[in-house]
Amino acid sequence: MSREIPAEPPYLGISYDIDDALTPGIMVEVDAELAEELGAFEETALSEEAAAEANQDLAELTRGG
Repeated sequence: MSREIPAEPPYLGISYDIDDALTPGIMVEVDAELAEELGAFEETALSEEAAAEANQDLAELTRGG
């Protein structure tokens, strides 16, 4: 379902219909259960160890080593 969006920015509409999720300018609110089904709460963060290791690599690069 495509909806017409007014030309004058900024326009931000709020919808509760998941079908609107791909419509520019529309923000869809979902309940926690649906958000979890959609993967919104999937943990993808680095571990502390991996983050520290990445920072060490960056520090070595900025020191020229």
